[in-house]
Amino acid sequence: MLVIDKYAYENRIATYNAWWKILVFIIGLVGAFQPIIWLKFLTMLVISTITIYVTEVSVHRYLKWFYPILPFLILSIIGIVVTVAAKQSVMFWSIPVGSSYLGISKVTLHQGLVLGVQALTAIVCTYFLALTTPFQQLMKVLLQLHLPKLFVEQTMLIYRFIFIFLDECMRIFHAQQLRLGYSGFKNSLESVSILLKMLFMQVMIKYEAMQNSLEMKLFNGDFDLK
Repeated sequence: MLVIDKYAYENRIATYNAWWKILVFIIGLVGAFQPIIWLKFLTMLVISTITIYVTEVSVHRYLKWFYPILPFLILSIIGIVVTVAAKQSVMFWSIPVGSSYLGISKVTLHQGLVLGVQALTAIVCTYFLALTTPFQQLMKVLLQLHLPKLFVEQTMLIYRFIFIFLDECMRIFHAQQLRLGYSGFKNSLESVSILLKMLFMQVMIKYEAMQNSLEMKLFNGDFDLK
């Protein structure tokens, strides 16, 4: 059982009706996307505190789950705040490039920071749902909503392969760490390239294994979703 699955099935509210947890998730998303900044921070604080309490996960481990996301989030914010302008007065910080200025715009800096807080709050809410709600409960909710069967099946497969991807990634990463694969910049680059290559191969192997398993069970293209 994967770590996130373990918390989803063993937390304090694992047996509660999934609709209540989804309601908290939706309220959290509303808090994330409303325009008041301090309310976004409050939502983030409340939802993360509830998540830590009901799952009994340590704060250190909870924060570690954000490490893989933060680089993408930071790069996205940089992509928004760094811009080119004709006037230096509109820039918070800039360097001249020809007749223009390359740097951080005062307007985009604010937009980028707001977007960063918004995305981080939404991720906190998503972690709440993922860590407190067993996947079977989510499947039942999708079926109760009478969503197309194909959509539910695709959701199930995406969920399955995301966790396969994460599981294999962590196994390879830990194996590389034990062999000092990330000591130094050069070793780190080489280890990352090996990790990506091995990750792709492992996921394909898992996919073929799943296909073989389904064929052995006379799979006819339809999952029995009840």
